[in-house]
Parts: sequence; structure tokens; C-alpha cells
Amino acid sequence: MTVKRWDNIEILQAIDRHQERACGAAVYAVSGLQLMEELAGALVADEWLWRGFIQEVQIARDAGLLTFDLVAPGGAGAPSAVAEPHYYLQLIRNFALTVAGQDRARGRQVVHDLSDPAEDDGRPISKLILGRIAAAIRAEYSPEQIAIFLRESNLIPDRISLPDNVNHGDPMEVFACLEQQLGSEGRRVLRGFLGRWVEGGLLSGPTRELRVALVEQLGRQGWFVRDGRLVVDKPTSGLMASSPMLRDARIAALHPEIGSVAEQYVLDGYHAGAVFEAMKAVSNRVKKMASIDEDGQRLMGQVFADKGPRIALADLTTETGRNIQSGYRFMFMGGMQALRNPGAHEQHLEMDENEAFDQLAFASLLMRRLDSSSVL
Repeated sequence: MTVKRWDNIEILQAIDRHQERACGAAVYAVSGLQLMEELAGALVADEWLWRGFIQEVQIARDAGLLTFDLVAPGGAGAPSAVAEPHYYLQLIRNFALTVAGQDRARGRQVVHDLSDPAEDDGRPISKLILGRIAAAIRAEYSPEQIAIFLRESNLIPDRISLPDNVNHGDPMEVFACLEQQLGSEGRRVLRGFLGRWVEGGLLSGPTRELRVALVEQLGRQGWFVRDGRLVVDKPTSGLMASSPMLRDARIAALHPEIGSVAEQYVLDGYHAGAVFEAMKAVSNRVKKMASIDEDGQRLMGQVFADKGPRIALADLTTETGRNIQSGYRFMFMGGMQALRNPGAHEQHLEMDENEAFDQLAFASLLMRRLDSSSVL
């Protein structure tokens, strides 16, 4: 057989056949020289054919179609492909096709879904951030449970086939594969999972402290959570209260029951409505705990009364505890009178975002006090 030039498709197909015989493992037993002569069907003595073969495998490697190693005896340095092409070919080992290389070798044409330019401009998601999320998941589940959790959370959907060498029990490996190897569809799936995990919309999620930290770090990269997925925006810097990511961080810092009723109002710019709903949530919780059919300031006065209270906010056997109870009674009553009632009777007078978050923080303080209270 006379060879005039090498065909990169034939090279990839030959490697694919060897990997098939090796059950998908890298091809160690066949050197670059042996592979070249296998394709030629004879010994190859032409130095220019050696150089041409080296060029083809290097081009395929640089195009992301295959990987290989140079294995020199005794740990010696690798020779120059230019000065010693024949020896260089003898040292090439561990051929392995990438997913793209397998598709090329097998004649498969992969049509990627269109990207989402309004949500994803291709910028990377920090490996440090992905690492923190992966570490939190590992701290909660065993590797076997992680694989189940990721699949049930639709991070490994049936329509996407991860490469065989990706460990489904290692979230970082799965994240990296989706972001870097599977195109816009892989990134779309990853963004959806991360958004829902950060929001607490899955079976498990971050602690409040971790969520606040992640939201701020993502914001500095220009990522923020909207409708359960990560989407791009201008990166934040400094302490810009109006930035989407820092707004998310402030919402995340609220008591969960306050955040859940106020978040959409804040995102829509309806700040007074957010405060009204927050104080209504406080009132409803007190009503439910005390089993009393009252409302507003009167409800708070009765429930936290000095004599015969329904709920104890501190140790009432001590003077300090009784003082705390009395002080919080006025805070609950004042919150109903000053924050909730104007919204109820005057169609939610508007306020700016910073004032709204100050009042939402007050509602969170009351909710957290109820967390540690006891019903009498």
C-alpha cells in the first residue's frame, strides 16, 4: 500500500477501534509508530510521512479530538518531534478519543441547541464557587447518594449522556463536564441546577450563611439567580444596594418566612407591599401560636402581656426576662401600628429599597424572636 498523505478521520477511527477492544480504556499497548504502520499496511521509511503523521495527531489533539502521552523510558525527557520524528512516534502512547473525537470517528453530527445570549454569554462560572457547592453536597451525602441526588435534581437528565469517565458521585466532575464539554445545553442544565440549589428549591441546599456568600461571589462575576436559574448581568463591585446580586444577598439574609413572602415584591420594585406582607406574616404566626382571634396592636398586647401572656419571649422567672418580654411587646405592637397598618389602610405608600430592607430586617428580628419563644 502506497501512502501519500494521512487522513485524520482514518487515524481517529483506528484509535476508536483499539479503544473498543480495550473496553473504552486509553490505548497504551500501541505506539504512534505502530498505529502509523497499521494504517499504512507496511513499514514506513519516509521521514516526511513520519512528520505528516505527527502533525495530524497534534492537530487532532489541539482541536480537542484526542489525547495522548509521550512516555520516555526511565523518565528521560521527550525528544523533539522535528529533530527526531521516528523516535518521537515510538514514544507516543495512551491514545484516547474525546467525546468530540468519537463523534468524528463514527460519523456522528452533533447539533447543539441554540445558546441563551440573554442569560448566558459563555463567561465561566468560578471553579472556586463550584467547589464550595460541591463540598457542601459532599458533606451531606455519600458518593452513591450524590449520584441519586444529582439525577433526581435533573442535573443528569436522560437527554444528556455524560462521558463514561465522569464519576456521577463527584459533583465537581459533573459540573465541569456540563460547563466545559457539553455545549450550551450542558451549561443550561448546570445553570438551572445551581440556581435551584442556591435558592433552596431542591431536596437539600446551602445554609443561610453559605447562600449569602455564594450570591455575593457570583455577583462579582456577573451571575445572579432569577426564576430558579443563573443568568448573566453586569458584575457587581463595592456595596451597590441596587445591584441584583446584592439585593439577592439582602433577601437571603432575612428570616426564611420573611424572605419567602417579600422577595417577589422587592424584585418587582413594590417595596411597601413587601413590608406589608412581612408584617402580616408576623401577625399570622403570632395568631397561630397563641390560638387567639385578634389582630394588629391589640393581638400583640394580649399575647405578650406582663400578666398572663400566651407566648414567652424570655425567661419570665427573672427580672431581666420580664424586661425583655415587655420591651418586645412594645416592638411587636409598634410594628403592627407603624409598619403594617399604614400599608393596610393607605394602599401601600411607596418607599425606597434601603428603607424597605430596614423594615424587613425588623420583621425578621421579630420572627427570629418567635423561633426561640415558648407557648404558655
